[in-house]
Amino acid sequence: MDLRSCRFLFLLLWVAPGLRADDAAPRFSAALQTSYSGTHPDLYAQQQDRVRLLIRQAQLEISSQLGLLQYQEGFRCPLTVRFDDTPVPGLEHALAYVHGVPAAHGFGQELVVNLDVMAKSDKDFDMIFYHEMTHAVLNDAVVSAYGRPLPSWVQEGLAVYISGEGPERVRWLARHYRKSQVKAAVRDLTEPVLDYARNYLAFRYMVDKQSINTLQAFVRDLTQGKMPIEAVEDSTSQTWDTYRQNVKDYSLDVYRDEALPDF
Repeated sequence: MDLRSCRFLFLLLWVAPGLRADDAAPRFSAALQTSYSGTHPDLYAQQQDRVRLLIRQAQLEISSQLGLLQYQEGFRCPLTVRFDDTPVPGLEHALAYVHGVPAAHGFGQELVVNLDVMAKSDKDFDMIFYHEMTHAVLNDAVVSAYGRPLPSWVQEGLAVYISGEGPERVRWLARHYRKSQVKAAVRDLTEPVLDYARNYLAFRYMVDKQSINTLQAFVRDLTQGKMPIEAVEDSTSQTWDTYRQNVKDYSLDVYRDEALPDF
């Protein structure tokens, strides 16, 4: 079990009993840590203001793209942004990550920003922040509501799509192959591997071949309790097998465009 799976298992331990996505529960604005005693006080002062603005901006943009406009008003379960100096090995983004925490209402989340990593990193923080905030929205809307984790291709595919990192993920993978060999990069959605490019293309396919409405219908189906396969079939009007094959065919075309020439 990887760290992401462990994190979701921990999230489920704190699910508020009986909570469902359509409950008329009060919403909480994301809270920002207000004090810091670590080794980067100047960076903390700078990033606290930046993150305060970014939280609101990210909530608006992520809600709009996912079709979950209620997240403009905050989270059903509390979300806190905390600044820290201690890296957690094995995480997909050491610079920032989301994990579950106990809260007064039974379930909460922390989005941790690692200032020690930030001080040494040249990575695009905004992109990583949007990626992790997308996880936070999905956890709040689906994971906490129905007491079950989302498969990696859904969690990571939507996070990579929303954050804007998808094209670079695709390019990086495809450039490991020649055009005549790039078919080897194509993986089925049922393969139990963490493949960011594949997961991203599952949703880029929805938008490119149908529309953003298809992706949003898929997400809304999840918030209404549908399992991912059922949500795919409902939103795309394709069988699960047809959708998987179409994603593979689409991915091959995308990879081939980015792969190295044969000579």
